[in-house]
Amino acid sequence: MSAQPKIPHENAIPDFRSMDEMSFRALRWWRSTRADNFHAPSLGQMKAAVANVAMLAEPRWRDAVSGDASAAIAIVLAMGVHNSHALKFDICMTALVVCACEGDAASCLVIAWVLRRLPKAKTRQKRLATSWTMRAMRPLLARAGLEP
Repeated sequence: MSAQPKIPHENAIPDFRSMDEMSFRALRWWRSTRADNFHAPSLGQMKAAVANVAMLAEPRWRDAVSGDASAAIAIVLAMGVHNSHALKFDICMTALVVCACEGDAASCLVIAWVLRRLPKAKTRQKRLATSWTMRAMRPLLARAGLEP
């Protein structure tokens, strides 16, 4: 019996010709922007950047891009930080940032985890990671009367 060839996990099939330069830049903002610096206009650009992307062999993608944080988290963790150089990783992290900015604390913590484990992570990435951890903890701190 011959084994069925697997579709490569890296298959992201957007029509890049229709993406403008701002959309490409939006896919990398998670690498350089503190959690508290994402606002409605930037989130709108990020949502638009991932809205028309289709990922073959990734049944959770439509849910992730629609705001399902658990689907976005599962995709990012399945890819692993060793794939952080790939455009697909930036696309998935962008969907995760949108979930985080819409209030999902687990997404914030996964972003922090990824940033700290990026190859060649330096002080800047660690500071960004801390900003995401603080964003995740903000509701708990507020309930305890300890808002930063």
